Amino acid sequence: MRLRRLDLTRYGKFTDHALDFGAHRPGSPDLHIVYGLNEAGKSTSLSAYLDLLYGIEERSRYNFLHAYNAMQIGACLEFGGATHELKRLKQRSNDLLDGAGQPVAEALLSAPLSGVGRDAYRTMFSLDDQTLEDGGEAILKSRGDLGELLFSASAGLAGVSATLALVGDEADKLYKKRARSTRIAELKQRLTELKARRDEIDTQASAHAGLVAALTQATQAYDAVMRERGELRARHETVSGQLKARPLADEYRHVREAIAAAGDLPRPPAGWERLLPRLREDEVRLQTRLEQLVEADIRLDRQIEAIGLDEPVLALGDRILALSPAASRFLGAEEDLPKRRLALAERDGAIAALLGALGQPGLADPHSLLLPAATIGTLRDLIESRSGIEALLKSAERELAHARQEHERGQETEAEDDDAADLPGEAELAALQAALSVVRRSDHQTRLHLARRGLPQLKERCDQLFAALDPFAGDAAALHALRLPDQRQVEAWRTAATAIDKRRAEHRDRLRDLVTEEETRGARIAAIRTAVGPIGDAEAQAARAARDAAWAEHLAKLDAATAASFSERMQADDRIAATRLASLQDLAELRHLTRESAAAQAGIARHTALQKEAEAEHAALAAEIAAELPAAAGLTGITNLTTLLGRIEDFARRRQQALDAAAALRDAEEAIETAKADLARDHDTLATALDHAGVVADAPDLAALAYAAENAIARHAAVLTARKAAQRAHEDRERQLELRQRNYDAARAEAEAWQQRWQDALSGTWLAGMQEPGAVREVLDRLAELPGLLRDRDEFLRRIGTMERDQAEFVAALSALLAELGETLDPALSAVAARALTERHARALQQKKALADKTAERALLQEERAGLEREAASHAEAKAELTAFFGVETLAEVAEALDAAQALARSEARLQELGVRILTEVSSPSIEAALDLLDGIDFAELAREAAELSGRLEDIEDRRNQLFAEKTRASDRLEAIGGDDAVARIEAERRTIFLEIEEAALAHLRLKAGALVAEHALRAYRDRHRSAMMTRASDAFSQITRGEYQGLAARPDKDRETLIGITRAGGSKLAEEMSKGTRFQLYLALRLAGYEEFARLRPAVPFIADDIMETFDEPRSEEVLRLFGEMARIGQVIYLTHHRHLCDLAQRVVPSVRIHEI
Repeated sequence: MRLRRLDLTRYGKFTDHALDFGAHRPGSPDLHIVYGLNEAGKSTSLSAYLDLLYGIEERSRYNFLHAYNAMQIGACLEFGGATHELKRLKQRSNDLLDGAGQPVAEALLSAPLSGVGRDAYRTMFSLDDQTLEDGGEAILKSRGDLGELLFSASAGLAGVSATLALVGDEADKLYKKRARSTRIAELKQRLTELKARRDEIDTQASAHAGLVAALTQATQAYDAVMRERGELRARHETVSGQLKARPLADEYRHVREAIAAAGDLPRPPAGWERLLPRLREDEVRLQTRLEQLVEADIRLDRQIEAIGLDEPVLALGDRILALSPAASRFLGAEEDLPKRRLALAERDGAIAALLGALGQPGLADPHSLLLPAATIGTLRDLIESRSGIEALLKSAERELAHARQEHERGQETEAEDDDAADLPGEAELAALQAALSVVRRSDHQTRLHLARRGLPQLKERCDQLFAALDPFAGDAAALHALRLPDQRQVEAWRTAATAIDKRRAEHRDRLRDLVTEEETRGARIAAIRTAVGPIGDAEAQAARAARDAAWAEHLAKLDAATAASFSERMQADDRIAATRLASLQDLAELRHLTRESAAAQAGIARHTALQKEAEAEHAALAAEIAAELPAAAGLTGITNLTTLLGRIEDFARRRQQALDAAAALRDAEEAIETAKADLARDHDTLATALDHAGVVADAPDLAALAYAAENAIARHAAVLTARKAAQRAHEDRERQLELRQRNYDAARAEAEAWQQRWQDALSGTWLAGMQEPGAVREVLDRLAELPGLLRDRDEFLRRIGTMERDQAEFVAALSALLAELGETLDPALSAVAARALTERHARALQQKKALADKTAERALLQEERAGLEREAASHAEAKAELTAFFGVETLAEVAEALDAAQALARSEARLQELGVRILTEVSSPSIEAALDLLDGIDFAELAREAAELSGRLEDIEDRRNQLFAEKTRASDRLEAIGGDDAVARIEAERRTIFLEIEEAALAHLRLKAGALVAEHALRAYRDRHRSAMMTRASDAFSQITRGEYQGLAARPDKDRETLIGITRAGGSKLAEEMSKGTRFQLYLALRLAGYEEFARLRPAVPFIADDIMETFDEPRSEEVLRLFGEMARIGQVIYLTHHRHLCDLAQRVVPSVRIHEI
């Protein structure tokens, strides 16, 4: 793809602007330099190009001139053998249009861009100073890892190692062996807690019915206490209100009697209590101020009569004031005239001296020596440029001589230098590169290293796992032949054992409860019999049967003995009947306990039988399990089935782990042997290739052989690079000689042209006889002083005349004024007379002002006096109204009357307040009824009742708190069980946690697998691209550094390769040992090689660089531009800069470059 034209229609600071790159000229590099000053819009153009390809960003920062809905950019793109006119608008859909304004699909640009997105394009096909610096830092962070550097160079992505490290950390946060703070470990801990909680709830659920009954009983008792508490509180509040109302009623009667005793007092209007203090203050203030105003009026009359005016001077006041500026000028002239005349004489002397220095002494008109400003400017420009032209000519002569010497020296060196080194042929080199590529692509050494590194751990783990199988003492084959019950059989046994154990526990617990309850009932029955005697139905029936038998015997015999016996039996029966009648509640409880005892005895017998049945099942299951276990497993003698099944699972797990460890150890040993064989084969292949290439490298280590092969290839590339550098140096010397000759010819022509302009400028002036620029410069410097001296002399003459004229006019005006006042003027004392006249006028003005001030002050006093008199009249009216209302004479008496009226009002308000409070406390329909009610109450008895109620309330409050605590405990115990759905909720949460563990495990596997795949991809990318990209990057780096580095090479370092630079002297230098600028240039060389690699496999796209050579010196900048020219033969290259010298440099290096200004 190629950018032919970029239209900045409405974007950023641009309006209807276009950058036309033109059509590509076949056979020439497609290199463009866009030059513009700072803030000219170069970065804006780059953003516009990306927005054209991928759409204007949602929150673009280039809408500061044109609104979002008005933004538009366009371009003419060449791809697919056709030209496409496109436009891009800022809208949500159909924002890409063709030349006719019709929407086109985004897929139109996908093919020429090879599916590259905005961010990928910015990182892969554009460079600026920031990305260059980031690339240099990435070289440091990667520690020169070859695979990562090659990948970041072609993909534009830096910090791959840091990203992979972050991925590993993220995976470790999910799961890490023996770590407790990972996500999966936390979820497993939560599972353990939920299992314990479920077991606890299952254990407590058996007591659910009893807890429900206890809660019901506690609730009923609490409700009964609350009802009794409410009744007591209501009575206590009534009694407390009556006790509080008693002192209020006493105060109410007292206040009512006081109001009745006050009689019928006048009720003044509201506000008089605030008006009275103000009237009393105003009375004193008005009287005092009126007396002060009368005294002040008399004083002002005497002061006005004492003031006199100077009427003649006041009549001439305007003319006296107008004389003041002239007086100032007169005084200034008297002081300045001697100085001005002395300065005039000095200027005349300076002019005469300057004329002598110019060689024109006694010249009548010095103005004739002045030259036009244009002539002076021309002469000075010629003088200033003379030294530069002479220096340029001398410099051109020196540079031409130096270029000739360099050209001759280079020819001698080329004649002597023959680089026909003993290099391998192309076929041998290709075979060596192929063999080295096979070695680099292979992972035999890595596999061998990994297998050997893990072998001790595998052996140790295998031994540990077999030791953990104690008392089993066989080997792996015997362990593999050992047959254990499978997991399904173990789970079936566990289910059966759990059911049997549960039944055993239930029967055991129920039997224990029944025995305990039966013992409790027996104790209660014995207690009832001890307390009330034999009152049971059996005792009563036995007594009644004995009485009937005695009666029958007495009827048969009718003697005294049978009568006594009958009487005794009858009395015993009566005693039992009376006792039963007196203890009906105990009798009912005894009957209830007897029935429950019979039921409990039956339950004890039943649960005893069921427990024996469960024990038999338990023994049968234990025998079945023991029959299935091999004797070598050592699992005999365990009676607890749960423990036994756990041991079986544990042994099966440890058996499988031991078998897996043995298999892993066997695989590792096989892998070591396979890797050794592969390494030996690669060693022989590479050694043969080295021998055919003429490289002596008798090394048993494959890494050393690879290093020797790499060095041989690097030396071959270095020799080729040196030859290219020598050819470029020869071309540079030819260009330099031609350039220096042209510079010398141009400097000589410029010197001759200057001499002609010098002769033309001097002709027609009085300086025509002077030829030396130094003499003319000195004359011009001295002549520049003459215009100033002439202007100063003329100015002094003008000022002296003006001062003398001002003095004469001032004396005439002052003499006229004094004459009107009847006085005469002595011209020698004009200044003194003027000062005296001015002071007299000032005194007259002060007298006039004092008279006006006193007159105005008297008017103000009279006005204030009239106002006070009016205020006094209003005050008298208000005072009369108050005194008449109360029938008194003074305001003091009015104050006393007001106090009495206010006291009466307060008493009435208090009476009303007391009535409201009494009615509130007693709850009576009227105040009189409330007072009557209070009169009929025995307050001593009422106080005793209140104290009793307080005590009872405290007791019942304690009882309420106790019952509430019992109710709360019963409710908490019931809620702690949680009902039937608590276990279901726990199981649901456990299932959710299992899903979370599954998700975390999958995420852990994805991260770990992704990191491994990325590391493998880096190694594969390094092996696949290292040869071609390394060669291109090595050539570019050597060219940029002007041969300071011969190229790049790779050095084996454990399981990776490190990039190193080969210096001019043949030494090697790691990336971190290079200077910061050199690392930038290394990254640039890698990026240029990466672009060529991309363009080799896919259609090329424009490559854009924005001022990346800020820190490059001029020679290296020249080489970078030359590389850009070579790269521009593959695809379009655009370089943005604000340095003009780079444009000139690019035109010299790549003559076909196109310069565009913005």
